[in-house]
Amino acid sequence: MIRTILFSGLAALTLAGCEDPRKSILFDGHRFSGRLKVDGESKRDFVATVSPVSQSLEGAREAARHEGTTHCVRNYGSSDINWTLSPDAEATALSIVEDELTVQGRCAE
Repeated sequence: MIRTILFSGLAALTLAGCEDPRKSILFDGHRFSGRLKVDGESKRDFVATVSPVSQSLEGAREAARHEGTTHCVRNYGSSDINWTLSPDAEATALSIVEDELTVQGRCAE
């Protein structure tokens, strides 16, 4: 009985340490939290946000690009994106608010 409880407890602790593999990718050596929202009318249009930018601006750019590319490849089979708010923009032109970078684009047809 005690052995069963001990093994169950160890299994629970092991699983608690597991991460979502989509969030375990490092960009410029850092982990970023990302979200992607799609427009209600056209699923091709999306807005992706990542944070915290303060870890690495270059890493945040790549994490945001990854969010958009993953969406387009999964849903449309192509990584081609027409950016409205590009992760490649000059640093002063990026949309960064409260340590969060926002990019916007449309999966190419």
